[in-house]
Amino acid sequence: MNNRKLSAFSIMAVAVIQPSVALAYVDPGSGSVIVTTILGFFAAIGYTFRKYFYKLKRKMFGTKSNEENSRALDD
Repeated sequence: MNNRKLSAFSIMAVAVIQPSVALAYVDPGSGSVIVTTILGFFAAIGYTFRKYFYKLKRKMFGTKSNEENSRALDD
């Protein structure tokens, strides 16, 4: 059984290490699409954390009513 595992591992290692030719074309605009996707992903994560942070903050400390807000603005 050990011999089979070693053989399978050896075959996989050779397959990963051996270079292969990729017959593919990468459009010059692909880089900007990838960068935009990554930036959008991080912006969505930031927005989500901010949203839940303010919800948690509101539950912990409460919110001012509209009357209190208008009084604070008048002073």
